[in-house]
Amino acid sequence: MPFSTYSSPSFLWHVTTDRLIFCVSALASLGLAEGNAPATMDALLEHLPARQRLLLQQQRTSLLADSKASGRTGAYTYNGKDVNEYLHVIRRDAEGRPLTVLICLELLEGVSPLPEDSGGGYWTYTRERKQFCLDIRCAALLGLGGRPGPLDGNGWRRLRRNYRTSGLISRMRHWLNSVDGPERLRLLLMPCRPQGTQLLLTAAVLTRDAQGRAAMVAGGLTPAQEHKTASAPVRDACSWAMENCCDGLWDWDATTNKVYYSQSYLAMLGHTPASFPAELDSWAYAVHPDDFEKTVALQMRIAASPDEGDSFACTYRIRRADGSWLWILGRGCVTSRDAAGRALRIVSIHTDITSLQQERDVLEGLVLTDQLTGASNRYHLERFLRQPRRIGSPLCVVMADVDGLKLINDHLGHGAGDNLLRSVAGLLQSHVRSEDCVARTGGDEFALIFSCSQAVVRQRLEDIRRVLADRQDGSLPIEISFGMAGSDDGSIPAETLLHQADARMLREKKRRRTASHARIRAWLEQHTGQAVTGDDCRL
Repeated sequence: MPFSTYSSPSFLWHVTTDRLIFCVSALASLGLAEGNAPATMDALLEHLPARQRLLLQQQRTSLLADSKASGRTGAYTYNGKDVNEYLHVIRRDAEGRPLTVLICLELLEGVSPLPEDSGGGYWTYTRERKQFCLDIRCAALLGLGGRPGPLDGNGWRRLRRNYRTSGLISRMRHWLNSVDGPERLRLLLMPCRPQGTQLLLTAAVLTRDAQGRAAMVAGGLTPAQEHKTASAPVRDACSWAMENCCDGLWDWDATTNKVYYSQSYLAMLGHTPASFPAELDSWAYAVHPDDFEKTVALQMRIAASPDEGDSFACTYRIRRADGSWLWILGRGCVTSRDAAGRALRIVSIHTDITSLQQERDVLEGLVLTDQLTGASNRYHLERFLRQPRRIGSPLCVVMADVDGLKLINDHLGHGAGDNLLRSVAGLLQSHVRSEDCVARTGGDEFALIFSCSQAVVRQRLEDIRRVLADRQDGSLPIEISFGMAGSDDGSIPAETLLHQADARMLREKKRRRTASHARIRAWLEQHTGQAVTGDDCRL
């Protein structure tokens, strides 16, 4: 079913079913009606001249085979109408294959008809040959005599006489040589003479070489004044994009900051059109402050300049109407820009990934947490120590070892030993800030990482020792040996501090061993009624 829209003519291509869904304005632009609109991409291409059909088939095959490309550009003649099209991948499967493609159309009204046997204003570039090849329309627009073929030395000289190309060529060269750079480029060619015509050049990478540079590029060339730049009123539909999925869609007119939010998008956030006005600020103010830079600021930069690329994907939190936070995967693209490169329209699909994020948090907790004690594990400790730190900030490491654990396991069972380890972990965690780390590194060893001065850490250790000494509840004694190493200016690597703290902990353990084991034996004999004899150097 076609849909109504006041934005640029568009249609949706569901790749897996080859189904096409047209908006009303796209049908009108192509001279079609609902009853005779092509239902599939193959049916659409069948109406094109042979050469155009071959080029567009190659273009679409290239797009579907590329797991990274965000889109393609092209031009063709349909029902006698000259059309520029912009293809944007808005949804992919887990392997990166395109599932849904949004195709925006731009009619070249007032321009002489494209030759039936031409590619419709196409040009190509191949790195291997270092050659630009123009079709008959590109050659005519550039004032090169209307003859198709490679752009030779004479053609370059005539081009430089007709257009101001110095900055343009430099930017084009930089784009072609950038490694894994933006997939698309738009440039404005300014004529040297006032009576000349401004031209808009569009380019898209088709393939890249082993170094990541553009190996094959295709694009179009059209008179700049023929491109529609007038702002459009707020859209009242686009719900067609949601027919086969539960995602939410918003369609932003960047010239007015008005946004169409689909019904499924509003329902996802628990809002109505009245509580979530059709303005960009409704979305921007709902984004979590910690995610603002990677979400709102990023899209503002993309809207301001094509240098930032034309597509984006990000995960962030957004506030629902009831105050709860929703995790969103947002994917979108710029569908059109003005002659200065500023975005005119941006379309984005939002997917609720809250349940996936919660499952991810649970799995991450399992991966990073010692399941017996609830403290962090060695993997989390290593990742914590690899985090970047502010230059000159203090770092202290404390190694803690539980004395007599084997003695307790042998006489009370491993359950008692496990309870003891859990008690020690709880005690240590109660004296460490949330931004610091307590990790179990071995059977009876813990590591404590502090981002504060040695004086503060010494006071923390004194507090822990005082709690251990003041225990009067008659429960099993907790004997812990500590070793500390620190660097108040952060000049000593964390690995070095770990080794120093471990060595000092072993010295204290050796010094305290006889007294701590005597206290544990006395408690065991009193509470079990059995003599605890012998000694073991492993205790």
